Amino acid sequence: VKGAHTSPLGNEIFAQMDPGGRDTFVWMQNAEPGSVYCGDETDGESLRACNMALEGLLAYEKGGTKAVPALATGCEANADLTEWTCKLREGVKFHDGSDFDANDVVMTYYIQWDAASPMHKGRTGSFDYFSALWGGFMNAKPAT
Repeated sequence: VKGAHTSPLGNEIFAQMDPGGRDTFVWMQNAEPGSVYCGDETDGESLRACNMALEGLLAYEKGGTKAVPALATGCEANADLTEWTCKLREGVKFHDGSDFDANDVVMTYYIQWDAASPMHKGRTGSFDYFSALWGGFMNAKPAT
């Protein structure tokens, strides 16, 4: 395998590895992913599988922790760090051939943020990382 690397965060970038002319690449980890509804997962096995299937606006550099452009060519924050403006990479298509645009980014955040959304389900429904990073949910049921 060419380009094999490890990551201090457990987020190896398999797309940057070349299996050397083989059409199969076997990877072993501690357990099967609990789920691939990525916004609702916190375990490393699930997040590693999510990293193989999804691409973010930013990513970590190969083998490190520095943020680098991915689906965004760059992002800038306002002075209060409450608003971010990201320029999206052009020409990106989904596997079905549809174009990637800002609506896709907004919908991805909306599904996780709006607790009343029919797609806000996941395996546990707690979305722990999202609420920790972004401060809670819109339309959340009152605590009992």
